[in-house]
Amino acid sequence: MRRQLALTLAYVSMLAKARLSYRADFLVQVGSDLLLQAVDLAFLAVVFTRVKALAGWSFEEALFIYGFFLIPFALFNASFAALSEVGGRYVVGGELDRVLTRPLGSLLQVQLELLRPQALNGVVLGLVVLRVASARLGFTWSPADLLMAVTGVIGAWLVYGGLWVAVASTSFWTQERGIGFFPVFYNTINFSRYPLTLYPGALRFLLTFVLPYAFMAFYPAAGLLRGEYTLFGWLTLPVGLVVFGIGLLVWQRGLARYEGAGA
Repeated sequence: MRRQLALTLAYVSMLAKARLSYRADFLVQVGSDLLLQAVDLAFLAVVFTRVKALAGWSFEEALFIYGFFLIPFALFNASFAALSEVGGRYVVGGELDRVLTRPLGSLLQVQLELLRPQALNGVVLGLVVLRVASARLGFTWSPADLLMAVTGVIGAWLVYGGLWVAVASTSFWTQERGIGFFPVFYNTINFSRYPLTLYPGALRFLLTFVLPYAFMAFYPAAGLLRGEYTLFGWLTLPVGLVVFGIGLLVWQRGLARYEGAGA
């Protein structure tokens, strides 16, 4: 375990040096991410100029949910999103052969090579939005609330990661053709940034029990705001662990099929 931690830190150190050698590119990516998030916030504000509440949720509550959404989403973008390169670069391109010769888990190595630390700006913005929304709501954070928020962020991040790892693992069966699944998954993440009660009952069921997008932001955030969602808020971490475990299982099954570049 200690050796794996040392190797992980070495990877991160080398990545940081590589990223900092292209500072302009790094700053451009950070700026573009912030611009996109600002557009989303502006859209939310415009919607609430037309209505006083959205499916029973005030602007401040919707803002709170969106602020929460930004934090695990940024962690996901930094650590998992680039796994979309697994099919073309690692399976078809053969770079997985190199990865498998090293004394560290294959998935962890691929993640470390594809880290996008510039995406972490979303964590800062999310915290700022949460602070503003909390102040406007008069929400006072208790130790239990902080614990739920932290476990909720971790659980939501694991939900993202488990689903994305499972999608990336389809590359072992479909090679680069698996890339078609990524836009579908990435675009449907948008369902998670708004109150779940906006959607019809069948879709709410789907987003809770089939594709648990509701645990990416709504349930952990709503669990802090309204008592009827508290249980779901606490369940976010267990759900995340289960989803991530399934993602790892699919990865291992796919890896067992891998026979080398060109096979």
